[in-house]
Amino acid sequence: MSRSAQLLSHAMTLLETNHDAWCCLEGALTLLRGYLRESAANAAASADVRQRGLARWQSRAAIEYINANLASKLTLAQIARVVYLSQSHCSRAFKISHGVSPWAYIIMARVERAKYMIRATREPLCQIASACGFADQAHLCNAFRRRVGVSPGIWRRAHLEVCAMDKGKGDANLWSLAHSGNAEPL
Repeated sequence: MSRSAQLLSHAMTLLETNHDAWCCLEGALTLLRGYLRESAANAAASADVRQRGLARWQSRAAIEYINANLASKLTLAQIARVVYLSQSHCSRAFKISHGVSPWAYIIMARVERAKYMIRATREPLCQIASACGFADQAHLCNAFRRRVGVSPGIWRRAHLEVCAMDKGKGDANLWSLAHSGNAEPL
């Protein structure tokens, strides 16, 4: 039986771009895994069947879904449905593929969108927070400070100074303007 599982797993890898075939094989592999788990002797073999992350199409679909829905409340259940996996399998596979959990990726993407909006618009931070999916401005500030090293207000002022200096007097560095050892340079 373990040879069958290996063959199915290999076929799934080869068919990553064919969504329908992949779903059929995933279902067959799930049934086979259930059968293998019944036997204590085969438990170790079934654990090794598929220890990789998301297929390329699943990874793309998950990231596209997250980016398209950053402003709304995202759940693991929604992302798992997009990639046709259980929530626990989706979370584990996402972390293997992207190096962070789905939730950590969502926060990083929201902070990146906030950075873009802070640079590109003059909207108040409370509106930017709402547009990026944060509960409120304080939530944005906490997440922003954790990821970037400075508050969004300081980051905005530093960026405005950089833009003004670039136009007239030469280059300036966000790192030195923010006066923070944790800030990331642009």
